[in-house]
Amino acid sequence: MRDSITIVLSGEAGQGLQTVEEFLVETLTQEAYVFSSKEVMSRVRGGNNSVEIRISDHPIQALRYTIDYLFLFNDHAFDRLSPRIKKDTVIYGEAPFLKSVPTKFKTKEVAFLDLAKQAGNRLYENTAMFGYIAGMIDASSDNAKALITKRFTKRGEDIVSGNIKAFDLGYALGLVDADRPKALKPLKFTPKRVMTGNDVLTLGAIAGGVNYVAAYPMSPGTSLMTMLEEKSRDVDILVEQAEDEIAALNMVIGAWYAGARALTTTSGGGFALMTEAVSLAGITESPAVVHVAQRPGPATGLPTRTEQADLNLVLYAGHGEFPRMILAPGRLEDGIEVMSRAFYMADKYQIPVFVLSDQYWLESMSQVEHLEFNPKYLESFVVKTERDYKRYAFDQSGISPRGIPGYGLGYVKVDSDEHDEEGMITESFTMRVDMHEKRLHKFELMKEDILEPLISGATEKEKLLLSWGSTYGVIEEALVTNPKWGYTHVHFTQVYPLPTSVEKLIRGAKSITVIENNATGQFANLIQMTYGIKVSRRILKYNGEPYHIDELVTILEEKQ
Repeated sequence: MRDSITIVLSGEAGQGLQTVEEFLVETLTQEAYVFSSKEVMSRVRGGNNSVEIRISDHPIQALRYTIDYLFLFNDHAFDRLSPRIKKDTVIYGEAPFLKSVPTKFKTKEVAFLDLAKQAGNRLYENTAMFGYIAGMIDASSDNAKALITKRFTKRGEDIVSGNIKAFDLGYALGLVDADRPKALKPLKFTPKRVMTGNDVLTLGAIAGGVNYVAAYPMSPGTSLMTMLEEKSRDVDILVEQAEDEIAALNMVIGAWYAGARALTTTSGGGFALMTEAVSLAGITESPAVVHVAQRPGPATGLPTRTEQADLNLVLYAGHGEFPRMILAPGRLEDGIEVMSRAFYMADKYQIPVFVLSDQYWLESMSQVEHLEFNPKYLESFVVKTERDYKRYAFDQSGISPRGIPGYGLGYVKVDSDEHDEEGMITESFTMRVDMHEKRLHKFELMKEDILEPLISGATEKEKLLLSWGSTYGVIEEALVTNPKWGYTHVHFTQVYPLPTSVEKLIRGAKSITVIENNATGQFANLIQMTYGIKVSRRILKYNGEPYHIDELVTILEEKQ
């Protein structure tokens, strides 16, 4: 586990936690490694939300469970976080907010509201807190003030100067805090860009050529729709809120039929309504890109928390047998590759492609040095049709050429019934077998485009640790800082179909451990089914939280 400082802000929805988080992370990313994520209750106002900001002098991409510095925004912000308090944790807040904290813990009263009033307006209270924390950790005041100026310029010079004064008052107090941490700044550091998973998926969709989005709001999948809508005029994307999830995916299928590159985004509960349309995409050999942002179920479950429990749902969605592909980003930069690749694969193989993320990966703020865009993924596989065009022709390539209405002289017929080469309904058993085998043969063709797993750690490859999706960052930090364990980390960005290239590696390992955020080991079961080996060592978590680095290190240490 990396040396790090963990700062947690705790308060109600609407109290400005996110603003302080953004200010701190954007300031720190100019001079240190930082990772941030949030816990949000399912309510618009009230409840208890918290933000964790973790700072280090080495790259980090995970949260820590224990808290070094806790800042309370109200008088009921402490109780939920009490299990995470250690003996040297320092708890800050206004005097009334500290009354709920047991006397055995170390508290420190700071009158942030008074600082705000000194600066001219009680509304500057959060800026004063931002200044205090920035001073306490010796963050650059110049970078911080530049961010304040940029944020409030449109509100006028008085608002900017008032916020800067509040920041300065807080910063001066933080600098002389006797409990301020030792500096954790790398000797050499290049400023990084801070992004969320939602940010990179948005860019990835644009890089994949998205020009139509149909979706019905369901957190945490809604942000991708709204962020693409914000960019819709700049990059010519039509974004439409459908009446429900059933309509959304059918609209996406229709858009692909008409020549668009279309996307829908939802969560598990919404995707459950889409399964009939998934099957429609299968038999019509229609491309479709579906983003499923996972959260804990069943039903409404924990709608603002995280889990990796919808793999089976996506893997088996839709009646009948037909090919599909499932991708799941792990590193932040994977979001661009995965989402843009999804459009390419859907178009090339005429299949539904699913991108599986989760609340934790989507909403965490992390650093990235550079982003890569592959122009290959913009390639279109639509053909210009002739008069004798047959939509489902048995082509030498194994994939029927896909035409669209109005591009060429042909008539593009598709049907949800079994059909012949022209797209006409058929009752022929022979044609049924031929068409079915043509569709299923795509599994073989797709092997040339398999996304290989990321492999790191011990070169002996005797002890394998397998993962997928958002667990990548926490596992990497655990293994990099504990090479004595001898694990080789194999992280799958393509979850289905799984690559045959690692079968020998997996079969030859002395031990295999799978880590995932669900109760039944869904990915472990898929590994067993695909490679024919037993995976008995499973580390599973399903309480709605992601893995914390100190928690995972303890678990892995106990298993040595």
